Amino acid sequence: MKKLLLLLMALSGASNAAVISNDELKQYQQSPEISAKQIVSEMSLEEKIGQMLMFDFRKWDVDELQNKKLVIDPNPEINNIIKQYHLGSVILFRENLVNVEQMVKLIASLQHARTNLPLFISTDQEGGYVTRLQQGTEMPGNMALGATRSPTLASISAMVHGYELSNLGFNFNFGPVVDINNNQNNPVIGVRSYSDNPQLVTDLARSYISGIHQYGIMTSLKHFPGHGNVATDTHFALPTINIDEQTWRNFELSPFVALMDDADAIMTAHVVVPALDNNMLTTKNNTMMGTPATLSRKILTDILRDELSYQGLIITDAMDMGAIASNFDKNWSIKQAILAGNDIILMPLAIENKDDIQKIDSLYQYLKQEAANDPLLMKHINDSTTRIVKTKLAKKLQVNEIDIMVAKNVVASPLNKDIENQIAEASITLIKNNAILPYQLKADNRMVIFSDELPRNELIRKQLQEISDIYSVNIDITDHVVKMMANTIDKSALTKQIAGQDLVLLTTYNLTNNPYNAQAIIDVAKAQDVPLVVISSRNPYDIAYLDHVDANIAIYGITGFDVTNNVRNSLETNIRSGIRTLFESSGHILNYPHGKLPVDIKSADLQQIIYPYGHGLTY
Repeated sequence: MKKLLLLLMALSGASNAAVISNDELKQYQQSPEISAKQIVSEMSLEEKIGQMLMFDFRKWDVDELQNKKLVIDPNPEINNIIKQYHLGSVILFRENLVNVEQMVKLIASLQHARTNLPLFISTDQEGGYVTRLQQGTEMPGNMALGATRSPTLASISAMVHGYELSNLGFNFNFGPVVDINNNQNNPVIGVRSYSDNPQLVTDLARSYISGIHQYGIMTSLKHFPGHGNVATDTHFALPTINIDEQTWRNFELSPFVALMDDADAIMTAHVVVPALDNNMLTTKNNTMMGTPATLSRKILTDILRDELSYQGLIITDAMDMGAIASNFDKNWSIKQAILAGNDIILMPLAIENKDDIQKIDSLYQYLKQEAANDPLLMKHINDSTTRIVKTKLAKKLQVNEIDIMVAKNVVASPLNKDIENQIAEASITLIKNNAILPYQLKADNRMVIFSDELPRNELIRKQLQEISDIYSVNIDITDHVVKMMANTIDKSALTKQIAGQDLVLLTTYNLTNNPYNAQAIIDVAKAQDVPLVVISSRNPYDIAYLDHVDANIAIYGITGFDVTNNVRNSLETNIRSGIRTLFESSGHILNYPHGKLPVDIKSADLQQIIYPYGHGLTY
């Protein structure tokens, strides 16, 4: 302790705008709380504000065709922003993360641009629907893990994520999602949730946190106070959750309370919960609106900090999402988020060129002026900065050179991809089977695929070809792109497409009421006595909106989708495992369905449970 105090005294005359070396960090890390207070006491207000901001830099400037250029290489202008504004964090998205060598170089460049402590370098590698590494091991996703019922597999999934992320230079992963998906019409969570059962959510999330912590990757529970019971996507609008406070405390709150001491941070939700905060805010369009949790002092400070005694970091969900950005002034909403109790403001401003830098100047000037006139805001800035610095020290963040060859051997390694496939295979859930499955392959087979998108058809084609090779049979494949929720199908043409086929594979994706085209395909196949399998390729609820289904499996994901920038990626492991579950040849089945529904499937009117939690057939 005496050595640490002498070091602090020696440095007290110098500005902490100088990069803190690893050797100095090791000294500070001996006593994170004392060191954090000392470091923050020497910071300028600009440095403190910088620690609280986590920017994304996905695009910068334009090319000769006036198309925005993706940020994949070290960029001196972006690095200068990090340095000039003393930023403490950066979040990276799929556009930034192309291959191993590129990722390592980009992250190293960002870290070397820092002015004091190591940056939080974060991403959203949740697994399944939300995955960011273009070259990496996705894992089949949280609801797939819920279907396995295995905390061990959840931990292994996290260890793979942690092993890969740490070897690229990341230190923060925004997960696990602990929202309870108790609304089957939820457009934004769905398979990102483990389950609609709070205990299963808690058990699997705890195992995930434990697994990824083995590789020094920080975690964030999301999205407080609960995002599972919404019918609106917060990327575009601000939803209201109309439940009473006791129901919330007994249900949505449960995983957060159970896990808050395990995780490093909690991310907020842009949702209005009137039972927790019924205050109204004036929008930038002069209309009245409920207070989203991200901006609610009652929810984040009075409940989360004071009542529940939560000590970790609180991070906003992205502030450029429609729920916030469409309704409130940017600078005001950032100040309000700080006053509410957030420590880190995620994606406060869109910065894509030199001209956008004035937005940062404006924000800093605004916050400095507001803090000078508002002691409570100044206190929050000091408290949050201290909490951030303490966390960086306690988690022993350092900036070490990454060995690119080691990273190449780790990221998306054959072993990791094998583990991914094994987990996906354990998740496949047979929901209904009227003597259709396993389908008995013949020497020659004719199959037709229907789905909403050509890439899905191509994935299924690829897997059917592998089945053909494995079993040494011929599979003649045709496929058609049909928008399942539309009412556009030509039944006479459809009849010709199905005629003479041995099997129809109908791949659905988050159906809702009256999926006319999907139902037409089922009806025509049944009229021609051609067996048909419905593959629910994302949420498992699709069968609730269809009649006369004879066979249905849930695979819990086929396409990852970054809704923030319309970027898609294929989750090949899910469809691979699903297809390998469908067929038999000479008594040989590649994968038996063992998954159990991690959610209730309710009728289309949501009035009755038609397939309960725990349901799952096998052969």
